[in-house]
Amino acid sequence: MAIGGGTILVAIVFINFISIFGRIFFSRPLVGDFELIEMGCAIAIFMFLPLCQIKNGNVIVDLFTANLGQRKKIALNVFGIFLFGLMASFFSWRMIFGFLDMVHYNEQTMLLQLPVWIAFVPAILSFILLSLVCFYYVYKNILLFFFKKAL
Repeated sequence: MAIGGGTILVAIVFINFISIFGRIFFSRPLVGDFELIEMGCAIAIFMFLPLCQIKNGNVIVDLFTANLGQRKKIALNVFGIFLFGLMASFFSWRMIFGFLDMVHYNEQTMLLQLPVWIAFVPAILSFILLSLVCFYYVYKNILLFFFKKAL
């Protein structure tokens, strides 16, 4: 999914370049470029979330936990990842309803008339994968907590 997100970001750069080039040299920017960039950035961000969790790339404020023991840190980490997994599951569930509303009401972008629901599909899949990753890491950290093995 992260490779797909990166590909979308590269496509966004090209869209932006073409629009700026057309604006400067031909006085005609690419129509709806901001719609494509807006939708593409949202999709790419969602697609990077599971990899960010796998790489433990989320921001962690350890000001209060720096002096705690390893087992307490693992326990707090399990709790935090579990809450993050619940949040991702909740967002997946609610975004499905948003997707259904966008399809039902045929919501479209203003200039290009693109269906808005297109962006919901990779977002929902990303949040589902993020939920699975979170719950896997909860399981992995629980094993680490009880069996003190480096997994």
